[in-house]
Amino acid sequence: MGVQFNDLIPKREILLKDLKNKTLTIDSMNILYQFMSSIRLNDGSPLRNSKGEITSIYNGLFYKNIYILEYGITPVWVFDGKPPELKYETREERKKIKEREAQKYKKAKNEGNLEDMYKYAKRVNYLEVKIVENSKKLLRLMGIPYINAPSEGEAQCSYLVKKGDAYGVVSQDYDALLYGSTRIIRNITSSNKPLELIELEEVLNHLEITLDDLIDVAILIGTDYNMGGIKGIGPKKALNIVKNNIKEEYIKNIPNYHKIKNIFKNPEVTDNYKLNMEYPDVDGLKKFLIDEMDFSEKRVIPYVKKLEKLIHERKNQSTLEAWF
Repeated sequence: MGVQFNDLIPKREILLKDLKNKTLTIDSMNILYQFMSSIRLNDGSPLRNSKGEITSIYNGLFYKNIYILEYGITPVWVFDGKPPELKYETREERKKIKEREAQKYKKAKNEGNLEDMYKYAKRVNYLEVKIVENSKKLLRLMGIPYINAPSEGEAQCSYLVKKGDAYGVVSQDYDALLYGSTRIIRNITSSNKPLELIELEEVLNHLEITLDDLIDVAILIGTDYNMGGIKGIGPKKALNIVKNNIKEEYIKNIPNYHKIKNIFKNPEVTDNYKLNMEYPDVDGLKKFLIDEMDFSEKRVIPYVKKLEKLIHERKNQSTLEAWF
């Protein structure tokens, strides 16, 4: 869910072509949830194969990656590892919220209310271990790099950007800014919202604060490690508190303040990763998508060929550049 900065953050609309030849790190869990929420039937239920397995995510993952590759972009998917202990309470609260939404969905289903069924079904998303592992399998078969983060995926995404290995982080959340990412790209999975670019330097200049201050604003509002923050404090009030140098009065009432801040300033990350695209496993892709997930062979085959062509061109270009 991330920090609710709302209207505090300046955004700039861009086009996908503006990201040509860029490497983007993708907050996998965030974007996979987007796929699961948006790719649904009229009653809100996700796409499934004949065995009852959810396939919405693989649909989004396969076609969206090819679409991104067509623009010369290199996607690097980053998966969460073990979350910090301070996130436990937030995870439990989210679980309770989903259980309540599931009850609302059940009621709407019994009443035959398709509109409410769709609304509540989108809020009840669970990324099971098998879905995550199958997502990694699909990326491997496609030849697209991914990283297993030791802890928070957004922290690892941001680390690559800070190192200069990537241009920006793809996520709907703003947390990557708190980890020091210089750029966030939003709405890359959306077909009806404009692509947005958020730049850390522009944010800090606009708000007239430092990154350290921005982290404090987030903690006052509430983060994944102190859900809800301080009661009665929203984004604008939190910003005023920080800018007027009276944050100490409030911070003393936040349990684990220093631990929370340290998670953002010194997150657990790894240098064990590769960013190279590989040739796709064509037979493996067909088996997974068509035989196992029941995707339409007529639709999949042309896209597999397109993927092959795109990666071959990318590889050939890299080889050519190495000569000069």
